[in-house]
Amino acid sequence: MSASVSATPVRLFTPGPLNTSESVRQAATQDLGSRTPEASALTHSLCQALLELAGCDNRWCATPLQGSGTFAVEAMLTSLLAPDDQLLIIENGVYSARMADICQHQGINHSVLSLPSQRGFDLEIISETVAQRPGITHLAAVHFETGLGVLNDINALLHLAETLGCAVLVDAISTFGVLPIDYQSPALVAVAVSANKCLHGIPGVAFVLSQTAALNRDIPPRSLSLDLQAQARILAHSGQWRFTPPLQVMRALQQAVTEYQEQGGQAARHRCYQARMTHLLKGMQALGFEPVIEPQYRAPLIVTLAPSSGRQVNIQELNAFLLDRQLVIYPSQLSTPHSFRVGVMGELTMKNLDELLEAFQLYLDEALTRQSPQSPSQEIPQCP
Repeated sequence: MSASVSATPVRLFTPGPLNTSESVRQAATQDLGSRTPEASALTHSLCQALLELAGCDNRWCATPLQGSGTFAVEAMLTSLLAPDDQLLIIENGVYSARMADICQHQGINHSVLSLPSQRGFDLEIISETVAQRPGITHLAAVHFETGLGVLNDINALLHLAETLGCAVLVDAISTFGVLPIDYQSPALVAVAVSANKCLHGIPGVAFVLSQTAALNRDIPPRSLSLDLQAQARILAHSGQWRFTPPLQVMRALQQAVTEYQEQGGQAARHRCYQARMTHLLKGMQALGFEPVIEPQYRAPLIVTLAPSSGRQVNIQELNAFLLDRQLVIYPSQLSTPHSFRVGVMGELTMKNLDELLEAFQLYLDEALTRQSPQSPSQEIPQCP
């Protein structure tokens, strides 16, 4: 790799971690003692900021945790479900399947409704399943499955849950800050969120937003470090975390939230992402790549793309070609080896998207040059 290429900053077209601003990275270099008044104030201000961003009322509280979004999801499931509760996990992707793995490991009463992974979930099937399985008290679902880029209609699920008399737990790791959720719904009791997705923070801190009544239920702890109730109690009593807080990461998130608000909040970030996705799809379609997921199940966050019929692309070579230019995309969760994911989240610009499109064009041009007339390329099957 040449010196000029190696000096190029990495551009992350991924579901996370994402590119961050220079000021967010700078904030993470500031050290802070964990038992100082400033640290307690930082925790309190972040919790309040997230509740305000979500549009929660005074029935809600935010509990911070060390770790990635999965830590928050596991804490939510293990801390807010009583031994006699019965959970139905609506599974249509890798992250809702991970919920089932958590429940299996933790011995949580649960069942799984498996639905097609390339489309949002079917409310009629969910309603029928609840009717056929008496005793279900809670539903759990993922707002946006980044494995393929599939959007689930969480607000419609909340409305259904109200009629069914079920409480709802939501993984909103990849959507918080861009796609709204109805926090006024009486069915919604908890939402897991993370710093390093649409808020443009860095990995290492996550939160569970929960109704205070749900958090205060008398539930025996299943985990030591992921016990939301214990964490909330000690924070309320002393302002201290039970275990070492990720303070540098929290400083970075505080700066990221400030920038998010200054830039116009949820509506502005959604418009920004939508403009990027529109630009990306137009460019990729011109190069011969099409979205795998139908438009009604997509969101302007991340998209799975596959080559059109007849296009020869070696995905491993493509990834290596892009990485050599500090451009990072992710493989697809589809079985076909010819699909990949491209995200538009994080601190990216239209220029960055053009750099990616130009690199794709260069790769395709070089691949065409390498083809031998004696060895005609095989047609790539269309993605199912």
